[in-house]
Amino acid sequence: MDGKLLISTNLKALNKLVKISEEHFNSAMEKGAIQFLTWCNTGSANASKKPPIRWGVLRGSSSAFVGSKLVLIYPQDITPGSGEEPSPLKQYKGKPTVATFVWNTDYAHRMHEWKGGWGPFTMQDGDAGNKWLEDHLRADKDALMKMVAIEFKMEMGT
Repeated sequence: MDGKLLISTNLKALNKLVKISEEHFNSAMEKGAIQFLTWCNTGSANASKKPPIRWGVLRGSSSAFVGSKLVLIYPQDITPGSGEEPSPLKQYKGKPTVATFVWNTDYAHRMHEWKGGWGPFTMQDGDAGNKWLEDHLRADKDALMKMVAIEFKMEMGT
């Protein structure tokens, strides 16, 4: 791994919806992927963890895909003076009906695993630090599945 942090999730409990309409499922999954990436970068009601921050480059490097379709590049709010520009992944060869989330910096994986020595910006940013993705996968997976199911019903007009 070159430093990227990448996770794919297949919401197997919703596979019956894929069989009804893969097109509507993917559309619902896109909305869910946008919400999940937002939860990961800003915290959610179930998990307040966020990526560490100094300049905002790590958060600004994140993107979400459903299959191979790019559905969100997280809004970039970079503090001037970092000398570094985020480079979110814009193309990915994913599997249909699977959401993939990527933090595309050379240090993303290291920051996810790092255990401490945070700077003042991370310390002041509430619950920023390591393991944010794992926390959200545990805490928000049910909310994500529920959201996708609701969006699917709306897509189907039922």
